[in-house]
Amino acid sequence: MTSVCQNCGSRRFRADRALAGRLICQSCGLAAGSRPNQGRSNQRLGSNAPLQSRRRLQWFLLLIGVAIVVVVITS
Repeated sequence: MTSVCQNCGSRRFRADRALAGRLICQSCGLAAGSRPNQGRSNQRLGSNAPLQSRRRLQWFLLLIGVAIVVVVITS
């Protein structure tokens, strides 16, 4: 049985009743035992990057956005 998602490395799975109880990763939505899609659209979105790196990038971009809003409001 697959205990680690091959796409994002998560260990959190749930059984999807719509897919006859097949295990689905709760983090990325990939079915357990499936290989990640290597298409251009996934590479463009950065789905091959580790989950923590994407989260850090999201927080960094949020911090930059808040800083820009604060500068605009105070000027």
